[in-house]
Formats: sequence, C-alpha cells, structure tokens
Amino acid sequence: MKTQSMLIGGLAILFGVVLATPIMAQEKKAEAKKAEEKKAEKAKSEKVAGDIGLLDTEKNYMIVVTKDGKLVTVDYTTKTKVTELKASQAKMSDIGLGSKAAIEYVKKGDKNFLTKIEFTPAKVE
Repeated sequence: MKTQSMLIGGLAILFGVVLATPIMAQEKKAEAKKAEEKKAEKAKSEKVAGDIGLLDTEKNYMIVVTKDGKLVTVDYTTKTKVTELKASQAKMSDIGLGSKAAIEYVKKGDKNFLTKIEFTPAKVE
C-alpha cells in the first residue's frame, strides 16, 4: 500500500514536471523576443543630410540644416565616427559651418545622438 502511494506520488510529480516544461519554455521564448525587439529598437539609426548650421565642440552637439530647412540637433561623444569625404579620418573640430554633411543618429529618450558623420568642408573664399 505504501509502495503504491509512493508510486502514485512519483507519477504525479513527473506529470507536473512534464506539463510545466513547455510553459517555462514559452516564457523564455517570450523574454528572448522582447529582448530582441528592444535591441532592434536601440540599433535603429536615422539619416539626414544638409549643412552644418552650428557646431559646439565644448558642449558636444551640432545642428544640421536640411534642404527643406528642418533643423536637426544631435549630441556626439568622442566615440562618434567622423570621416571627411576625401577618405581620411577627421575630428569634430575639422568640421566648419556651412560644410555639407550626411549624418546618422539614434534617438535616446528625447535626445538625438550622432553616431556617424561624413562631411565635405565648406569652401573658403
């Protein structure tokens, strides 16, 4: 009798584990999907091209004026990739007002952060 109740108890535990395993797997898949969506949301960058209207190298931000007259303000860091279109590395301080630029940036909260900029220096007359 005792053996029979132990056998039934063991089967009940085994049955519970068999039923719980697929539920736990679904929860892990849902968590992984949410993490992937969040990562994709962070990695999405936007592009804009226009003239450099303002460059503040002390406060690390710039304003790009598009052909439509739209002003796009972006912040940058020392890790921002800067390339002058003559195919050489450049610094943010190499960019002058009126330079033609194509930028990429990501939104973080209510700020835009510059991730990449390619520019052609303004013509000095």
